[in-house]
Amino acid sequence: MNISALRVEAARCPCPYKVQVVVAMEDFRVQGFCQSQLTQIAAQKAKLAAEEYFKLGNLDMAIEQAFAALDFNPKLPLIQNYIAAYMVHKFASMQNLYKRKKRNDSEILYSVLFIEDFSSVDEATIRKHFKETALLIHPDKNDSVAAEGAFKIVRQAWETLLSDQNRQRKAGRR
Repeated sequence: MNISALRVEAARCPCPYKVQVVVAMEDFRVQGFCQSQLTQIAAQKAKLAAEEYFKLGNLDMAIEQAFAALDFNPKLPLIQNYIAAYMVHKFASMQNLYKRKKRNDSEILYSVLFIEDFSSVDEATIRKHFKETALLIHPDKNDSVAAEGAFKIVRQAWETLLSDQNRQRKAGRR
């Protein structure tokens, strides 16, 4: 992707950060950086912006910037883990909204574990998805500021879903 293509892409994007990245990339171009180095720099800047947006409590922009970093450089270390942690926090905020409106939030709990088809989920599926998600967002494997909170949310969702499964299984025996 060349600079003019990035400028067009940035013009379509409502996010002012991408425009700043394109301007900064043009400055680096003058300094002799090649295209691959520029996209790596842009990806790193977008990753840092995602962290800052998360710290400010703007989950939507954090997720958007993390995906921008992924677009710039799919091989950027741990970016998928960052996205997973931000998404878990997003699902948790949706769960809080459901609780305030006194709605059933079990669908959100499945989403926290990234289970898409929750109509016929068994205990083994819940455990499998918990392990996969926990590996992505565990604070020892993910240096994002969102990782620790996301891990607690995933663990709580896992415990709640397992206890619900156990209750349903016991009720079915009677």
